Amino acid sequence: MPVVTMLLSVFAIIVLVEYGLVPGIDRLSAAAGWSLKARGKATGYATSVPELVTLVAAGLSGVWDAGLWNIASSNLINFMFAGLAVLVHKRGAILFHRRFLAESSFAALGVAIPLMLMGLGLDTHVGLIPILFGVFVLYLMMDKGDGERPQGQSQAQAGSRVAGVLFIAVSLALIMVAGLFLGEAINAVVKQLGVPAMAAGWILGFATSLPEAVTFFAVFSAKRKTGRGGKVAQVQELLDNLSASNMSNSALIYPIGLGLYLLGSN
Repeated sequence: MPVVTMLLSVFAIIVLVEYGLVPGIDRLSAAAGWSLKARGKATGYATSVPELVTLVAAGLSGVWDAGLWNIASSNLINFMFAGLAVLVHKRGAILFHRRFLAESSFAALGVAIPLMLMGLGLDTHVGLIPILFGVFVLYLMMDKGDGERPQGQSQAQAGSRVAGVLFIAVSLALIMVAGLFLGEAINAVVKQLGVPAMAAGWILGFATSLPEAVTFFAVFSAKRKTGRGGKVAQVQELLDNLSASNMSNSALIYPIGLGLYLLGSN
Protein backbone atom coordinates (compact mmCIF):
# COMPACT_ATOMS: atom_id res chain seq x y z
CA MET A 1 0.00 0.00 0.00
CA PRO A 2 2.76 2.58 0.77
CA VAL A 3 4.30 1.88 -2.65
CA VAL A 4 0.95 2.47 -4.34
CA THR A 5 0.43 5.68 -2.37
CA MET A 6 3.94 6.88 -3.28
CA LEU A 7 3.46 6.21 -6.99
CA LEU A 8 -0.05 7.69 -7.07
CA SER A 9 1.20 10.81 -5.28
CA VAL A 10 4.08 11.22 -7.74
CA PHE A 11 1.69 10.62 -10.66
CA ALA A 12 -0.70 13.26 -9.32
CA ILE A 13 2.14 15.76 -8.98
CA ILE A 14 3.36 15.04 -12.53
CA VAL A 15 -0.15 15.50 -13.96
CA LEU A 16 -0.60 18.76 -12.07
CA VAL A 17 2.74 20.06 -13.33
CA GLU A 18 2.14 18.96 -16.93
CA TYR A 19 -1.49 20.05 -17.27
CA GLY A 20 -1.67 22.89 -14.77
CA LEU A 21 1.64 24.48 -13.85
CA VAL A 22 3.39 24.33 -17.24
CA PRO A 23 0.34 25.52 -19.24
CA GLY A 24 0.02 28.33 -16.70
CA ILE A 25 3.64 29.29 -17.34
CA ASP A 26 3.03 29.14 -21.10
CA ARG A 27 -0.06 31.34 -20.88
CA LEU A 28 1.70 33.87 -18.67
CA SER A 29 4.87 33.95 -20.77
CA ALA A 30 2.92 34.33 -24.03
CA ALA A 31 0.72 37.10 -22.67
CA ALA A 32 3.72 38.91 -21.21
CA GLY A 33 5.79 38.50 -24.39
CA TRP A 34 8.66 36.61 -22.80
CA SER A 35 11.58 35.46 -24.95
CA LEU A 36 12.14 31.80 -25.84
CA LYS A 37 15.05 31.75 -23.40
CA ALA A 38 12.87 33.07 -20.57
CA ARG A 39 10.10 30.62 -21.47
CA GLY A 40 12.56 27.71 -21.44
CA LYS A 41 13.94 28.70 -18.05
CA ALA A 42 10.49 29.24 -16.55
CA THR A 43 9.41 25.80 -17.80
CA GLY A 44 12.55 24.31 -16.26
CA TYR A 45 11.72 25.84 -12.88
CA ALA A 46 8.10 24.66 -13.13
CA THR A 47 9.03 21.07 -13.94
CA SER A 48 11.34 21.01 -10.91
CA VAL A 49 8.42 21.40 -8.50
CA PRO A 50 8.03 17.58 -8.14
CA GLU A 51 11.66 17.37 -6.99
CA LEU A 52 11.07 20.17 -4.49
CA VAL A 53 8.00 18.49 -3.03
CA THR A 54 9.71 15.09 -2.94
CA LEU A 55 12.92 16.33 -1.28
CA VAL A 56 11.08 18.32 1.37
CA ALA A 57 8.62 15.50 2.02
CA ALA A 58 11.40 12.92 2.28
CA GLY A 59 13.55 15.09 4.54
CA LEU A 60 10.74 15.96 6.94
CA SER A 61 9.77 12.28 7.04
CA GLY A 62 13.28 11.28 8.14
CA VAL A 63 14.46 9.70 4.87
CA TRP A 64 16.73 12.44 3.56
CA ASP A 65 18.88 10.06 1.48
CA ALA A 66 15.91 9.00 -0.64
CA GLY A 67 15.02 12.63 -1.37
CA LEU A 68 18.59 13.57 -2.26
CA TRP A 69 18.98 10.56 -4.54
CA ASN A 70 15.80 11.77 -6.22
CA ILE A 71 17.57 15.07 -6.98
CA ALA A 72 20.78 13.38 -8.17
CA SER A 73 19.09 10.77 -10.34
CA SER A 74 16.54 13.23 -11.73
CA ASN A 75 19.27 15.58 -12.97
CA LEU A 76 21.11 12.73 -14.67
CA ILE A 77 17.91 11.38 -16.23
CA ASN A 78 16.99 14.90 -17.40
CA PHE A 79 20.32 15.04 -19.22
CA MET A 80 19.60 11.69 -20.89
CA PHE A 81 16.06 12.67 -21.91
CA ALA A 82 17.30 15.97 -23.36
CA GLY A 83 19.96 14.14 -25.36
CA LEU A 84 17.38 11.66 -26.62
CA ALA A 85 15.05 14.46 -27.75
CA VAL A 86 17.92 16.12 -29.64
CA LEU A 87 18.93 12.85 -31.31
CA VAL A 88 15.38 11.87 -32.28
CA HIS A 89 14.82 15.28 -33.89
CA LYS A 90 18.31 15.33 -35.47
CA ARG A 91 19.59 18.48 -33.80
CA GLY A 92 22.91 17.01 -32.66
CA ALA A 93 25.09 19.24 -34.84
CA ILE A 94 23.42 22.39 -33.46
CA LEU A 95 23.78 21.19 -29.85
CA PHE A 96 27.56 21.69 -29.85
CA HIS A 97 27.44 25.29 -31.06
CA ARG A 98 29.63 27.62 -28.97
CA ARG A 99 26.64 29.79 -28.12
CA PHE A 100 25.24 26.96 -25.98
CA LEU A 101 28.40 26.38 -23.91
CA ALA A 102 27.06 28.16 -20.80
CA GLU A 103 23.72 26.32 -20.77
CA SER A 104 25.36 22.92 -21.32
CA SER A 105 27.96 23.60 -18.62
CA PHE A 106 25.35 24.58 -16.04
CA ALA A 107 23.24 21.53 -16.88
CA ALA A 108 26.31 19.31 -16.28
CA LEU A 109 27.15 21.18 -13.06
CA GLY A 110 23.65 20.45 -11.80
CA VAL A 111 24.35 16.74 -12.26
CA ALA A 112 27.75 16.92 -10.55
CA ILE A 113 26.84 18.87 -7.38
CA PRO A 114 24.73 16.31 -5.46
CA LEU A 115 26.84 13.34 -6.59
CA MET A 116 30.06 15.06 -5.49
CA LEU A 117 28.65 16.12 -2.11
CA MET A 118 27.28 12.65 -1.38
CA GLY A 119 30.62 11.14 -2.38
CA LEU A 120 32.44 13.44 0.05
CA GLY A 121 29.89 12.83 2.82
CA LEU A 122 29.07 16.54 3.02
CA ASP A 123 25.50 16.42 1.73
CA THR A 124 23.91 17.52 5.07
CA HIS A 125 26.48 20.13 6.13
CA VAL A 126 24.73 23.35 7.12
CA GLY A 127 27.42 25.41 5.38
CA LEU A 128 26.16 24.14 2.03
CA ILE A 129 23.00 26.22 2.27
CA PRO A 130 24.55 29.67 1.60
CA ILE A 131 27.14 28.20 -0.79
CA LEU A 132 24.51 26.55 -3.00
CA PHE A 133 22.31 29.63 -2.96
CA GLY A 134 25.39 31.57 -4.08
CA VAL A 135 25.94 29.11 -6.94
CA PHE A 136 22.34 29.63 -8.05
CA VAL A 137 22.75 33.42 -8.00
CA LEU A 138 25.93 33.02 -10.05
CA TYR A 139 24.00 30.92 -12.56
CA LEU A 140 21.32 33.60 -12.85
CA MET A 141 23.95 36.31 -13.36
CA MET A 142 25.89 34.37 -16.00
CA ASP A 143 22.86 33.15 -17.93
CA LYS A 144 20.65 36.24 -17.90
CA GLY A 145 20.87 37.12 -21.59
CA ASP A 146 17.72 37.76 -23.59
CA GLY A 147 16.79 35.73 -26.63
CA GLU A 148 14.41 35.55 -29.55
CA ARG A 149 10.69 35.85 -29.07
CA PRO A 150 8.07 33.41 -30.39
CA GLN A 151 6.72 34.31 -33.81
CA GLY A 152 3.16 34.47 -35.03
CA GLN A 153 1.36 35.29 -31.79
CA SER A 154 -0.10 38.54 -30.62
CA GLN A 155 -0.65 39.08 -26.93
CA ALA A 156 -4.42 38.72 -27.40
CA GLN A 157 -3.99 35.38 -29.18
CA ALA A 158 -1.45 34.09 -26.71
CA GLY A 159 -3.59 34.01 -23.62
CA SER A 160 -4.31 35.83 -20.42
CA ARG A 161 -2.00 36.76 -17.56
CA VAL A 162 -4.86 36.22 -15.13
CA ALA A 163 -5.55 32.73 -16.50
CA GLY A 164 -1.84 31.91 -16.33
CA VAL A 165 -1.51 33.02 -12.72
CA LEU A 166 -4.69 31.13 -11.80
CA PHE A 167 -3.40 27.92 -13.39
CA ILE A 168 -0.12 28.29 -11.51
CA ALA A 169 -1.68 29.07 -8.11
CA VAL A 170 -4.24 26.24 -8.18
CA SER A 171 -1.67 23.74 -9.40
CA LEU A 172 0.82 24.66 -6.67
CA ALA A 173 -1.83 24.33 -3.96
CA LEU A 174 -2.84 20.85 -5.16
CA ILE A 175 0.79 19.80 -5.53
CA MET A 176 1.45 20.66 -1.88
CA VAL A 177 -1.50 18.49 -0.83
CA ALA A 178 -0.14 15.57 -2.86
CA GLY A 179 3.23 16.18 -1.21
CA LEU A 180 1.79 15.46 2.22
CA PHE A 181 0.74 11.98 1.11
CA LEU A 182 4.06 11.49 -0.67
CA GLY A 183 6.13 12.18 2.45
CA GLU A 184 4.33 9.61 4.53
CA ALA A 185 4.52 7.04 1.73
CA ILE A 186 8.28 7.47 1.19
CA ASN A 187 8.89 7.07 4.92
CA ALA A 188 6.88 3.83 4.96
CA VAL A 189 8.56 2.44 1.83
CA VAL A 190 12.09 3.03 3.14
CA LYS A 191 11.61 2.29 6.84
CA GLN A 192 8.83 -0.30 6.94
CA LEU A 193 9.37 -2.18 3.70
CA GLY A 194 13.17 -1.97 3.85
CA VAL A 195 13.64 -0.56 0.34
CA PRO A 196 17.13 1.04 0.14
CA ALA A 197 17.01 4.85 0.08
CA MET A 198 19.09 4.92 -3.10
CA ALA A 199 16.66 2.60 -4.92
CA ALA A 200 13.65 4.61 -3.75
CA GLY A 201 15.41 7.79 -4.88
CA TRP A 202 16.07 6.43 -8.37
CA ILE A 203 12.45 5.32 -8.74
CA LEU A 204 11.31 8.79 -7.70
CA GLY A 205 13.97 10.40 -9.89
CA PHE A 206 12.69 8.67 -13.00
CA ALA A 207 9.09 9.53 -12.14
CA THR A 208 9.80 13.19 -11.38
CA SER A 209 11.81 13.54 -14.62
CA LEU A 210 8.82 12.68 -16.79
CA PRO A 211 7.53 16.30 -16.90
CA GLU A 212 10.95 17.41 -18.20
CA ALA A 213 10.94 14.62 -20.77
CA VAL A 214 7.56 15.73 -22.08
CA THR A 215 8.61 19.39 -22.30
CA PHE A 216 11.93 18.50 -24.01
CA PHE A 217 10.10 16.73 -26.83
CA ALA A 218 7.38 19.40 -26.93
CA VAL A 219 10.02 22.01 -27.83
CA PHE A 220 10.28 20.40 -31.28
CA SER A 221 6.51 20.25 -31.81
CA ALA A 222 5.28 21.74 -35.09
CA LYS A 223 2.69 23.69 -33.11
CA ARG A 224 5.34 25.30 -30.89
CA LYS A 225 6.01 28.93 -31.79
CA THR A 226 9.73 29.61 -32.25
CA GLY A 227 11.85 32.56 -33.23
CA ARG A 228 13.51 33.38 -36.52
CA GLY A 229 16.32 30.88 -35.86
CA GLY A 230 13.97 27.89 -36.15
CA LYS A 231 16.00 24.81 -35.24
CA VAL A 232 18.60 26.83 -33.33
CA ALA A 233 15.85 28.53 -31.33
CA GLN A 234 14.39 25.12 -30.45
CA VAL A 235 17.72 23.86 -29.12
CA GLN A 236 18.15 27.13 -27.21
CA GLU A 237 14.82 26.65 -25.46
CA LEU A 238 15.54 22.99 -24.68
CA LEU A 239 18.95 23.75 -23.16
CA ASP A 240 17.55 26.63 -21.11
CA ASN A 241 14.84 24.25 -19.87
CA LEU A 242 17.47 21.62 -18.99
CA SER A 243 19.94 23.96 -17.31
CA ALA A 244 17.21 25.74 -15.33
CA SER A 245 15.76 22.43 -14.17
CA ASN A 246 19.10 20.92 -13.13
CA MET A 247 20.45 24.08 -11.51
CA SER A 248 17.23 24.77 -9.61
CA ASN A 249 17.28 21.15 -8.38
CA SER A 250 20.89 21.30 -7.17
CA ALA A 251 21.38 24.93 -6.14
CA LEU A 252 17.90 26.09 -5.08
CA ILE A 253 15.73 23.11 -4.14
CA TYR A 254 18.62 21.25 -2.49
CA PRO A 255 19.48 24.03 0.02
CA ILE A 256 15.79 24.73 0.72
CA GLY A 257 15.17 21.05 1.42
CA LEU A 258 18.38 20.78 3.48
CA GLY A 259 17.41 23.75 5.62
CA LEU A 260 13.97 22.32 6.35
CA TYR A 261 15.47 18.88 7.03
CA LEU A 262 17.98 20.28 9.53
CA LEU A 263 15.28 22.34 11.24
CA GLY A 264 13.05 19.28 11.46
CA SER A 265 15.88 17.16 12.84
CA ASN A 266 16.54 19.65 15.60
